[in-house]
Amino acid sequence: MKNSSLRDYLLKDRPGEEFGQRAEAVVTMSLGFLATALSIFAYQNPIVYIASAITNAVAIFTLIQAIRGRYNFLILFPTVTALSICLVAIVEGEGVHDLIWMGNIGLHILVNVYSRRNNRVPIIYGIAMIALFIAAGLAEIYNILPNPRGTDLEYILLNSFFFLTIMGATTAVFHRHRALLDISIKNRNEQILANQRLQEANRNLEDLARARTDDLNKANDQLQIKTMRLQAASEISQELMANINEDPEELLMRATRSISEKFGFYHVGIFLLNDNHEYAVLRAANSKGGQQMLSRRHQLRVGGAGIVGYVSQSGKPRIALDTGADAVFFNNPDLPETRSEIAIPLKYGLATIGVLDVQSTKSSAFTMEDANTLSTLANQLAIVIRNLQTSDDGAFSAYTKKGRRTAASLTEKQSTPAYSFKPDGSISSARPGTNPTVDKAIASGEIVVLNQPPKGNSPTLAVPVKLRDQVIGVLHIESSESSRKWTEEEVSMVQAISERAALALENARLLENATRRAEQEQTIAHVTTQIGASSDFDRILQTTIQELGQALKVSRTFIQLTPPSENGSERTTE
Repeated sequence: MKNSSLRDYLLKDRPGEEFGQRAEAVVTMSLGFLATALSIFAYQNPIVYIASAITNAVAIFTLIQAIRGRYNFLILFPTVTALSICLVAIVEGEGVHDLIWMGNIGLHILVNVYSRRNNRVPIIYGIAMIALFIAAGLAEIYNILPNPRGTDLEYILLNSFFFLTIMGATTAVFHRHRALLDISIKNRNEQILANQRLQEANRNLEDLARARTDDLNKANDQLQIKTMRLQAASEISQELMANINEDPEELLMRATRSISEKFGFYHVGIFLLNDNHEYAVLRAANSKGGQQMLSRRHQLRVGGAGIVGYVSQSGKPRIALDTGADAVFFNNPDLPETRSEIAIPLKYGLATIGVLDVQSTKSSAFTMEDANTLSTLANQLAIVIRNLQTSDDGAFSAYTKKGRRTAASLTEKQSTPAYSFKPDGSISSARPGTNPTVDKAIASGEIVVLNQPPKGNSPTLAVPVKLRDQVIGVLHIESSESSRKWTEEEVSMVQAISERAALALENARLLENATRRAEQEQTIAHVTTQIGASSDFDRILQTTIQELGQALKVSRTFIQLTPPSENGSERTTE
């Protein structure tokens, strides 16, 4: 294991190094060191010892630098070695005739290998070697150095040309090699950079996809929660409509319990404004503390402290938390566990008739989504409360069956509105004739489904429109397909629509009645003002019949007074 680690440390490429560069440099320097070290034992001349020691020191230095990844110093080894070879050839060899000069050609190759960043170094090295060869030859010719082989000028010129040719060719080949190597390195670096960019792009895409997936999951979770809450609100509305005949107080208690159970709230309370709209009175609550508040007739001033007082006056929803300025609201000893609260106005048209108060044991439990969902539920609850309030023209009096229209009245031929939807998408006024399916739905008050009609008839679906168990209309649906089968989902959908239509119709009726009463009151006030504007007896009588004639839009109006008198005379104005 240690040997494997040492081999990897010496020979394995590091990041940013060329392929095989470390192994090549370490092996070459190691062999060069061994070769120069053995030369000490081959010669006896002190000059050779000194040159060999210097060469060995340079070899060790360059080897250490190669191991450390510093390759700029490798050119030192062939340069110093070449000088040592020349020195040995002159001192211990046979001068310019010694074949050891050929070693300089091999070193020239090494110079080309390790000077790949600088093309001038091999040329300078080659010129220096040839110049040294010529200088040594001339020194032998002039007997400055020993000349055992009889060196002459022809030998010097021929071998100089020989060295120049080999070194020039080697330099040209390596120049081409360096150019190709630079292109290869450039392409490799570009490929590495492209791979890095691709990896970065992949990471960004993965991060983006992960973020989009998280957002989608959150959106799906929020949509599921919203759907569940809307479904819960719909179920609560259906439950209230199914128990509309209960005592009003019990019906409101049922509403608070149902909201608390389906939404998981700690406390649900319903406040209704009193006759003079001065106080919001608690009329129903589900929690234990709410029951205690009911027993002592808990009420809050409209516009007073707390979010219920604020909402009852402003008619706008509000959310309160247990921090900051709203923390003062959570000091009710009857509801000690409250940590957040939301109040929704119960609005009938533009008028606020009460407040739906919801409290939770969780901090920051309510969002605007909760406000929207609860507002939808509060609007439906307000319609139910308003219907109960006006059922006997009393202030939240008990609902009675007196004055109901019976189902039989729908079978009478009276001028009630009816509309028909045609296949081309148009809607027209219609009064369908006698239909057994419709008559059955009116008489029983139940849904009638006819999937296999007699020959010549169409599959029919009749769903009664009921308000407080009173049939006020019928949704009569016929299919043009004789093989049509009404599914449970379709029947449920039509039934749900009929329930919403019943509430909307009742809402419209109440609004129409209120508008008509307001117009009547306005007319009475106008006529009274005109009558009171005069103090003349005759003028008062004339104004009265004039204003009445204009208000009632009749062709003739007269007033006749019969004051008590002895002769029974009477006075008439027309």
